[in-house]
Amino acid sequence: MTLSQFLTTAPVAPDVMAPSLWLIIALPLLGAFICGVFGKMLGRANVNLVACSAVGGAFVLSVLAFWATSATDPETRRLLSFLVNPFGNERDYVRYALAHDYGTWFAVGDFRVNFGLMVDHLSGTLLLVITGVGFLIHLYSTSYMEHDESYWRYFAYLNLFVAAMLTLVLADNLVLLFVGWEGVGMASYLLIGFWYTDPAKAWAGRKAFVTNRIGDFAFLIATFLMVLLVGAFNKQADERDYTVAGSSSQRYASALQDKGPVTFLGLQKMAEALPEGGGKVTLSTPIAAGPLEGYTFGGVMTAAMLLFLLGAAGKSAQLPLYVWLPDAMAGPTPVSALIHAATMVTAGIYLFSRMSALLVLSPTAMATVAIIGALTSLLAALIAFAQDDIKKVLAYSTVSQLGIMFMGVGMGVFWAAVLHLVTHAFFKACLFLGAGSVMHGNGDETDIKKLGGLRHEMKWTWGTFFVATLAITGIIPLSGFFSKDAIFHGVHHNHLEGLHWVSSVVYYLGLLIAACTAFYMTRVYLLTFEGQRSKEAKLAHAHESAWQMTLPLVVLAVLSVVSAVYAWPLMKAPGDGRPQPVFENFLSPVFAAMNRIVASGKTVALDTSVPAMGDYVFAWLVAVSGGALAGFLYLRFFPARVGQPVPAFARAVRRTAQNKFYVDELYELAIIRPVKFMSFILFRVVDALLIDTVAVRGTAWVTARVGSALRYVQSGDAQAYAAVMALALLGGVAYALIQVLQ
Repeated sequence: MTLSQFLTTAPVAPDVMAPSLWLIIALPLLGAFICGVFGKMLGRANVNLVACSAVGGAFVLSVLAFWATSATDPETRRLLSFLVNPFGNERDYVRYALAHDYGTWFAVGDFRVNFGLMVDHLSGTLLLVITGVGFLIHLYSTSYMEHDESYWRYFAYLNLFVAAMLTLVLADNLVLLFVGWEGVGMASYLLIGFWYTDPAKAWAGRKAFVTNRIGDFAFLIATFLMVLLVGAFNKQADERDYTVAGSSSQRYASALQDKGPVTFLGLQKMAEALPEGGGKVTLSTPIAAGPLEGYTFGGVMTAAMLLFLLGAAGKSAQLPLYVWLPDAMAGPTPVSALIHAATMVTAGIYLFSRMSALLVLSPTAMATVAIIGALTSLLAALIAFAQDDIKKVLAYSTVSQLGIMFMGVGMGVFWAAVLHLVTHAFFKACLFLGAGSVMHGNGDETDIKKLGGLRHEMKWTWGTFFVATLAITGIIPLSGFFSKDAIFHGVHHNHLEGLHWVSSVVYYLGLLIAACTAFYMTRVYLLTFEGQRSKEAKLAHAHESAWQMTLPLVVLAVLSVVSAVYAWPLMKAPGDGRPQPVFENFLSPVFAAMNRIVASGKTVALDTSVPAMGDYVFAWLVAVSGGALAGFLYLRFFPARVGQPVPAFARAVRRTAQNKFYVDELYELAIIRPVKFMSFILFRVVDALLIDTVAVRGTAWVTARVGSALRYVQSGDAQAYAAVMALALLGGVAYALIQVLQ
């Protein structure tokens, strides 16, 4: 049996695997329940076993599901992993995918959402990353958290997070994806503020939670816009529009009734019908009726994509909502490796990759995504220059690398952005876990200036950290070089309709970012592992970590190397037979609709060439230049000038970078204080004074005073009552006589 035959002969057939997809989510969810409810009674060893087994079992099921997406019949070589697109024609097949609809989740009027799960090459790749890297981090945590009294709570939160992230990736519609989206936000709040007795750590958890809620609100508004847009399209489109999209009005309307308007396959079909020259409804067509009446389909699509961008900026830490992620280092280090390197922060990249067919309809939205990514990446890289906390440097590095992924998404290089997501998960998780190992062996010291000389005392940690540093820096032949260069190559050669200048601006910013990355990562490595042991170190000698911590480091370091093969042009593209990177070929079924829309709508000019040798050499020189400058400064220049005064300008620049360019202070001044002031006014003036005192207590006071006055009239004396009645009668008669005489 050849390797190709082995990879396409799945142990579990797609039609058997599809109904069992819910188990991938259920296993870590069950682990979270057992650890959270019975953890104290089970004991440390049993909690470790349950938590690791739950994620390990989810990994095995994910491998089987991923394998099943490429299953073929051994005899006929016919593809077995496909499903009929309910929104398309009868012979419209979604290939290399398996899905199962578990029925109606909820329905309100005409609006309906089903609980449906789907695995294709994109979500399958994410499943392996989440469960595979997640299992390694769980194993690492069994040693790292061995002395923590709340270990059971930690593993319950960790399992809960994995379950929520798996829900996000497996969802076949926007609403179910949003459930996972909110789930990872809640779990990250619990994990970041895990040591809640420390006010600073609890505050970091709250900051992450509140910042993400801003983005989540934008996500909800964007989802509502998509529901209205689908409804408007279904009412205005004629048969020509459906024919262009490979569907029919009857099939589309029936699928809307059965599946709901927010299913990704349905949104994709609508996107295929909207480019100019197809039918009655195009991007420039005004919406005829409803809440969006008068707005064009293209305008609403752009607004929705920009709102999704704000939602993604919250989860994936981009401008203006990136400020939560560096403070999230308050949680245990394995949390940083899982949430802020491999899974949650990449949710925005996954969202736009899943909705690539919609994003390419709006060059304006794509340009905004790319520019936001570039500016975020550059700002985070500059801040990382001056950080001395090893976890803070890696946190800003994460923000910067996520910005590079957004650059790829914004310029239409979706496959390269997803590849960098995968390679980044490997080497950044290795770096975070390596930082945790450094802290574990050095009395929880995080200041890189108080470490030094660890190369000879922590050899396993040093070796893996060194490999991961080379990978993120962009050194041949490691994975980070190829995945990052694939993004920059696509950014340079792709062009947005009417916005050609964006590709040049983003590309040259990307080169600067690559050099900055090499500089600050080389700085971290040199100050931590090379040179002499710092005189300010907490411990005279460091000690290597246990095998439960070093084994995940080795596995992640190896993956950081071998995953480079996915960026090599070893495949032939269907049709023209041009050289094509392995990962681009692998994801081509996922992005087929996006490519058809680009070909018909001409919104983006996609370049499908591969980098030449000269491009590789140039990219390598950029990375080497940044690393060489850091090596010169921290091995020769600064050591030779110890004790000499630092120029005032240099001190000011470093202080500004150390204080993160005062962005947090700007937010405090421009947003937080005004909101607090308005809240104070609303509380003290409107609520306490007008409502409580005047409206509520004032009414009670007036009623009490009137009652006090009237009680003197109610004396209980019958003669007094008769006298009052007589006087009243006399007054009435007098009034009547006066009226008659007049």
